[in-house]
Amino acid sequence: MYKFMILIFLSGILNATMFSLQTGEIKAHTEIFGDSGIDPKTTTISSKLMMEEGVESLKGTISFKTLSLKSEEEDRDENMYESMNSELHKSVSFYILRVEKLENNYEIHGYIVLNGVKKEIKSMATIVKIEDSLRVSGTFSIKMSDFSIEPPTLLFLSVRDQVDITYNLNYKDKQ
Repeated sequence: MYKFMILIFLSGILNATMFSLQTGEIKAHTEIFGDSGIDPKTTTISSKLMMEEGVESLKGTISFKTLSLKSEEEDRDENMYESMNSELHKSVSFYILRVEKLENNYEIHGYIVLNGVKKEIKSMATIVKIEDSLRVSGTFSIKMSDFSIEPPTLLFLSVRDQVDITYNLNYKDKQ
């Protein structure tokens, strides 16, 4: 019976479509109260996705090195890296566990590991599969404090705890 279960599992994986990331961008946005926005982004992303039967079976990982996040102000980036404990926690990872169809969009269920803290996340997304390509774009928000990150204070101004994340990722079938 055990060998049979392994064969069923492996046949599902063998029939799955594997996607590799071709291009992508992940942006974060928060604000300094009374001042301006902070908008670091990265295009240095590592990701592998797998789809067995349709978009709702999509699973995989999306990650990037913490130090790849860059904004227009290097001084703020240094404060961001320090707040995120980037020397100890060198990457941020998102794990897709389940995708649910909601009218015209999808809700991606998974978890994110940031600053060594793992939290469940739901993201509203648009997922488009055309021939051998897959485009995944969406948004979600997190609070820095949920990940044991204290929002920095610059001079007498505080950074907003909420960070809004947007992503646009383009994949190709690995066949």
